[in-house]
Amino acid sequence: MKKLPFIIFCFIMLCAFGAGMNSYHRTESMIANDVNRALETALQQMPGNVVTTDTIQCYRNSLTIAELKDTACIVIRTVRRNDRLQTELVAEANCGFLTVLKLSDQKASSSLFFIGILWLIGSLWYIKRKKPELLMQGLSYGGIVFCNDKFLTHTGKLIHLTPMQHSLLEMFMTSETHTLSKKEICERLWPKKPDASDTLYTLVRRIKPIVEANSSLKIESDRGRSYTLVYR
Repeated sequence: MKKLPFIIFCFIMLCAFGAGMNSYHRTESMIANDVNRALETALQQMPGNVVTTDTIQCYRNSLTIAELKDTACIVIRTVRRNDRLQTELVAEANCGFLTVLKLSDQKASSSLFFIGILWLIGSLWYIKRKKPELLMQGLSYGGIVFCNDKFLTHTGKLIHLTPMQHSLLEMFMTSETHTLSKKEICERLWPKKPDASDTLYTLVRRIKPIVEANSSLKIESDRGRSYTLVYR
């Protein structure tokens, strides 16, 4: 569900892109039809196989799209038909991408794009506003939040832990006194190991800087007999 707002945003933006491209291609077809119709009109009014200045002038005057009058031209091409080379007149608009884009109707695309941006801004605002409320649903102590089997800071940043570090911190967080005996930890984490003192020492030594960097807590030792998660 957390990804749903962003999925909807992507869908809106895809719709905006699709609407824009559809309008662009329709405009391309409209331009092609206009120059071809103008060429037919010019050839009807200026008969003959020779293209003169008057033919080109008549061709451009027959265009209905004003933006094409300075760029459209008539091109003589040689094509092979039935094993014979023939020449034919072809109308070309000679307009670039920006000209076609300017001529196309991008109102629908722009509206969808604007709606998508508003949706994204609204979604980010909602998530930011609701984050403290979501964090409060977890178990919180000293700036560390235990929620959905994850450890987070009070700002919602994920605290990266190894599986053993995760298990140890979970024991501290779920303990009413936040104090754990050495025996309790060893039996829980290493039930089949006869003496896990060195392993526990190493685990505590490595998790201490992580806890202190992400909270206002620290781990204190009572002569190796027990460990307590306390405020600094």
